[in-house]
Amino acid sequence: MRDGRRSEQRPSRGGVPMILTIHRGSKQIGGSCVELRAADGDRLLLDAGMPLARPDGSDWPWGTMTRPSDELRAEGVLPDIDGLYADATPEFSGLVVSHAHLDHHGLAHHVHPEVPVYASAGTIEMLKVSKLFVPDAAVPADMRVLPAAEPLSIGSFTVRGIPVDHAAPDSRALLVEADGQRLLYSGDLRAHGRHPELFDSLPQVATQGGAVDVVILEGTSIGQTPGAHGFPSENDVERQLTEVLRNTCGLVAVIASGQNIDRATSVYRAALATGRQLVLDAYQAYVLMMLKDICLDVPQFDSPSVRVKFVQGHVQKLKEAGLFELACRMSGAGKRKVTTQQLVADPGAFVYLARASRATVALLGRLMAGTVPTIVWSQWSGYLKKGGPVPAFCEKHGMEPLLIHSGGHAHPEDLARLVRCLAPKAVVPIHTEAAAQFPEIMPNVCMVDDGETVEIDSLMG
Repeated sequence: MRDGRRSEQRPSRGGVPMILTIHRGSKQIGGSCVELRAADGDRLLLDAGMPLARPDGSDWPWGTMTRPSDELRAEGVLPDIDGLYADATPEFSGLVVSHAHLDHHGLAHHVHPEVPVYASAGTIEMLKVSKLFVPDAAVPADMRVLPAAEPLSIGSFTVRGIPVDHAAPDSRALLVEADGQRLLYSGDLRAHGRHPELFDSLPQVATQGGAVDVVILEGTSIGQTPGAHGFPSENDVERQLTEVLRNTCGLVAVIASGQNIDRATSVYRAALATGRQLVLDAYQAYVLMMLKDICLDVPQFDSPSVRVKFVQGHVQKLKEAGLFELACRMSGAGKRKVTTQQLVADPGAFVYLARASRATVALLGRLMAGTVPTIVWSQWSGYLKKGGPVPAFCEKHGMEPLLIHSGGHAHPEDLARLVRCLAPKAVVPIHTEAAAQFPEIMPNVCMVDDGETVEIDSLMG
């Protein structure tokens, strides 16, 4: 749909203008998939995400992402894009993934095997970790590193991955140039994480080679109740966690995503400030180890005051991958390993950074024989409301989890500030359920519906 601000189409600086199609994401959070077509017909895809939920709001059945491509395409799970999948001659020069969350990469393995998939080094590492630990995970066959600083030629396009702060490590906004036009795809980003300087510097970095014509901007937080995503910043999360650890006698279990590296750092700093030992499971310890050269301030299994709790399933996965020696190093000849008996004997000495899994529930059940543990839910509150092993455990035992979280998406006022600094000719909403509210906080908003094909020039009238 077109708003009234746009007038007649003006000639493109490069002849035929670049063309934009949002295959999914203009009116929903998650499942983002954006296509750009250059004047010579070359095509580029930005993200190939799995929708967060089924159309009726229910969860997808386990194994949905790895079902045959033709079935998923027929059902609308895979966008209906000719020339992208293995059943046709490939017409795309590449797919660029902004970050390692499933709603941005979860369907990437369905693209034609001859279509290269680009992502940051940290994103590629996270996808490899998922493949090791999660049976249902799938990773594209041809993954290539998107450089951290320099632009990369992909067919007729020049793409630069600009580092942004998000709840996934090594996330990128994507600056794409073709036919004399410059488009910035925000991916997911925030200004309130551990690296706000990345958000603040984004306009300067993005405009080094000239003005940005169009911004495709995520708006997860727009239209949502203030405070829906928890505390205002990651620093607030660290302060709240420190207070809980200082004022709690027993074990504190912090339930968080294994990909949320900032949260691991916050829990570790709170542990150090209160004299507790941070307990990691082997999965989390492996994730942090794989990112140690990219995320320099994160705790490691051999950092001071860090212990490892071995869950049998995690150890088995490491064995199957030929990494049993690594599990032994994590144990440190037993010096770094912490047992359930040790946690029961001295629960107040530890804080356990855990997953919302059945293994966590089994451990919490053992701990109930002594001091009742404190449960901190450090993820989006919507996941708590949807239920699962940990929420069910809390309900069964009459426990109220403490919600200590800060979201991965920029606050509306920060998005407005970003647009003011970038001063694009057009802002196209994506990754939002409130696209109609964008014009209330920023200028030059142009709505583009899913499946609508528009010339970039027409957005800038």
